Amino acid sequence: MPAATGPKVVHALLLDATRVGERIVAVGERGIILYSDDDGVRWQQAAVPVDTTLTAVVFADATHGWVTGHDAVILATDDAGVTWTTQYRDPELDVPLLGLYFDDATHGFAIGGRGNIFRTRDGGKTWTNEVLMTRDEFDGHLFGLGKSESGSLFIASEQGVLYRSDDGGANWLQLDSPYNGSFFGVAFPGAERVVAYAMLGNIAVSDDNGLTWRMVSSGTDKSFMSGTVTADGTLLLAGLDGAIVASRDGGNTFQSLPQIDRRKIARLLPTRDGAWLLFGEGGVHRVKLDVN
Repeated sequence: MPAATGPKVVHALLLDATRVGERIVAVGERGIILYSDDDGVRWQQAAVPVDTTLTAVVFADATHGWVTGHDAVILATDDAGVTWTTQYRDPELDVPLLGLYFDDATHGFAIGGRGNIFRTRDGGKTWTNEVLMTRDEFDGHLFGLGKSESGSLFIASEQGVLYRSDDGGANWLQLDSPYNGSFFGVAFPGAERVVAYAMLGNIAVSDDNGLTWRMVSSGTDKSFMSGTVTADGTLLLAGLDGAIVASRDGGNTFQSLPQIDRRKIARLLPTRDGAWLLFGEGGVHRVKLDVN
């Protein structure tokens, strides 16, 4: 069944968004994918063949992108997000896919529930599935995936588990974590600095590419769902109840920004004119944030 349509799709729950050139692409519930070519002022709906919840979006170049979602679905586009096709879907697996990373238009990963990690070496024509296990053989949910400036891949997952791969994802090392709750994502504000953000306002920071970690106070007890690094290196974390905190020193200290409202924020993106787009409950909202 194709995605839901209608005038209210712009107010749907949106769970991720990314910029590809001058275009912004956002994904969310009921198979909805929206795109904007004017920095979020106006939105159009993409043609999508599924109506399942979509959770993450990434582009490898100006035209080739991928989306993950529930039912272990992986969608692909080769026209910058206007139309999408199904590359993989397995409702019987009964897991959502929650994170994506692509090195280029050929090599990429999709991660998700119960330790499932899918890999492609041919742009998604074929996907192979492996399961990452913790040291105690618990296959926890994998939430966030990203690449540090050193070239290492990091995965954030539940029960305080963090993974690193130094060989392009062929092998994964479970790191010694300072926190036992769920990590939802990783951000890389510079050099070998890695910031892992988690539930209940918890933040772990590493200065040696994940070898050792220290906890940093965020000033809030709201779970963080999104991490954004601006062009000048400022790190913004956002999440539940509209919480937004900013760090101008690479994650050593954080300051809470004035609360816009109490909607869940799944992703933050800066606009060309200095405003910000907040994606989450109620769709997308354009706001001003004082991050200087």
